[in-house]
Amino acid sequence: MKNIAVVFGGFSSEHEVSVKSGKFIYDNLKDNRSLNVYQICISKESNYVIYDNNKYDLNYMDFSFSINGKIINLDGIFNIIHGEPGENGELADILEKNNIPQTGCNSFVSNLTFDKKRYIDFVNKLDIPSSKHILLTNKNQHNLTKIISDINIPCIVKPNNGGSSIGVSKVNNIDDLENKIKIAFKESNQVLIEDFLVGQEVSVGVLQTNGERIILPVTEIISENELFDYGAKYLGQSKEITPGNISDEEIDLIHNYINKIYDNIELKGFTRSEFIIVDGIPHILETNTIPGFTKQSIIPQQIEAFGLSVKEVINNQIESIL
Repeated sequence: MKNIAVVFGGFSSEHEVSVKSGKFIYDNLKDNRSLNVYQICISKESNYVIYDNNKYDLNYMDFSFSINGKIINLDGIFNIIHGEPGENGELADILEKNNIPQTGCNSFVSNLTFDKKRYIDFVNKLDIPSSKHILLTNKNQHNLTKIISDINIPCIVKPNNGGSSIGVSKVNNIDDLENKIKIAFKESNQVLIEDFLVGQEVSVGVLQTNGERIILPVTEIISENELFDYGAKYLGQSKEITPGNISDEEIDLIHNYINKIYDNIELKGFTRSEFIIVDGIPHILETNTIPGFTKQSIIPQQIEAFGLSVKEVINNQIESIL
């Protein structure tokens, strides 16, 4: 039997969301008779393994651990840490050094996609449109006058590194800009400011397993809030329609953009990309390489709409790396 672990938690504000995703993944893997399935929780305080309702210390540098005097080495990892260290390349780097395969992207791709500014610059070079944006790198020194001259109001202020829409704000009034920048800097040492795009927000998941790429049905997002923010994503404050009310031409463009991205970097496992469709043209916001994965999350909804079993997809993901 293969020893695998579902790794969740992390160092960011997305910790609790990742814990919920980890439980969902574990519940769908635990009955697989070809696997010994362990749970690993990563946090700022401690790193530990859960097995048979007992906790064991984890060696974070090689992901080994001891149970009843026996050293356990892992054959593979299901990475479901949203944010740091699972989505920014840090975990991938450790696993690569120890030759432990994982379901997520490699360290280079993870680092690229986690940096929103670098990633948008990359996709723009592929002729994929996005909103106009500027990057702030110093929380104590930025020129509001220049920002306002470069970016229109309303605008979006967000952490350059981070997810789950934590620290993301819409600024409708110039007087609110400084405060929203401070909020975003609490989540990241860099802040991205973007023109606010007026259009239809959609989300598209992709499965890439054993060289096969499946672009899942596109979800239309109608948020009760001004943005598809944390409350809309996790507290039921939005309507998610899968498949969404999107024209064939718009879907073809989204598929074209997704295929361009996947043909140019080695995305792996499941990803979720967000777009705003403006006058029939999708504009990319970001690509999440470790998106939320609970029963209520968008990716499982899209998998079911495509006619696949969520449980089978999860098991195929881990089996494909062993």
